[in-house]
Amino acid sequence: MEATPQEKLFEYLRQIIFEEEPQSIQIKELPEDLRDLGSGLQLLDLWMGEVKRLSLALSDGDLDADQPRPDNVLADPLKSLQATMKHIAWQAKQISKGDYSQKIDYMGEFSMAFNDMTLQLSEKQEALEKSRDDAIKAKQMLQEVMDGLERYFIILGEKDQRVRYENDAFRKLQAVDPKFAEQLKIQTCSGISGPREMKRKWEIEIQTEKGDGQQGNRYFVVDANFLLWNEEPVIACIIEDISEERRKEQKIQEVAFFDALTGLHNRRYIMAILEKWLEEADPFVVTFIDLDNLKFANDEAGHEEGDKYIKQAADLLTSVKGTTEVARIGGDEFLLLVKNCSEEELHQELEEKRTKLFQMGQAENAFYLKSFSYGIVEADSLSSSRYRSELLREADKRMYEYKMKNKPRIKRSTEEKL
Repeated sequence: MEATPQEKLFEYLRQIIFEEEPQSIQIKELPEDLRDLGSGLQLLDLWMGEVKRLSLALSDGDLDADQPRPDNVLADPLKSLQATMKHIAWQAKQISKGDYSQKIDYMGEFSMAFNDMTLQLSEKQEALEKSRDDAIKAKQMLQEVMDGLERYFIILGEKDQRVRYENDAFRKLQAVDPKFAEQLKIQTCSGISGPREMKRKWEIEIQTEKGDGQQGNRYFVVDANFLLWNEEPVIACIIEDISEERRKEQKIQEVAFFDALTGLHNRRYIMAILEKWLEEADPFVVTFIDLDNLKFANDEAGHEEGDKYIKQAADLLTSVKGTTEVARIGGDEFLLLVKNCSEEELHQELEEKRTKLFQMGQAENAFYLKSFSYGIVEADSLSSSRYRSELLREADKRMYEYKMKNKPRIKRSTEEKL
């Protein structure tokens, strides 16, 4: 007995899933009410074939394999994996060139092993450089004294810490501000107390008095070396003024945790908060949020329109109820941490804000649809870095699943909004 159309479609689906080369079906031979389903299965056949080919290429180590078509949503995780693997390969090349700052996040034990390897290589390199620098500085010390240093340089007796030598820079400081010079000398001597070492380095901070022309406290690095001076054990101290560097660092620190466009916190800050909340073991929810159609807005109207869209979304997210921390962690990505709010409650509120963002775009007669996709995960009491990565990956995964089901799309050819 000849198979029914439904049986043929089911057999075709089975072949798509389990066989390498499924036999296609003839759409025209199907009843009219089943043709859309048949066409959908043919598209699934095409997508699955692309996924299988890319999977095989990646398993063979071919990171430059052609990617599936842009509309193949089934291949998104594989394309992301391909990009990640290519980036890791690039990072490995950078490490081979001596760049030990390379780090990997969100890959569990592999990240830990990779980062531990780079840390050990960096420490070994630093140890070699330190040993080399110590030998060079020891040889150049007396020559630096003779040539004259712009930094302050004093030699103190090891036993009585009385001054044996001062360079021109320090003598000029004494002439201009004797009180400050004496305070600098006292602070330097106080840092020398303790067990004798061949080399010691530390920082000192000196409070400045009103009327001295300085803005705030002054900071110095003291680099001390124990050596012989005229057959006497002494301590040679190079004192470098780093006040300007410290002031710049303080200004940078003030803005280091904020996103310039939205005024929200940035990735560095939110990751520190996430670690803190995990250690506290109080229940909270983690939410990845990704703006929809931002690239389209940037491409079609420019980044000014895209920035406006980002700021509108940021303003909405800052009003989420509960104990909330929100940060912009990428161009179109936000991370939301919320205490005193269940997953269901947050889902309902985000849906309301998503609707409000959509309505804002409609009121503006925007040529694209404004919305966002999100993924919510409840955090438990675990606090390891591995658990943090798994938590973020799960939130990201749920966000993409939501986007695949709910993202409003735009057909450029007809400008019809879906």
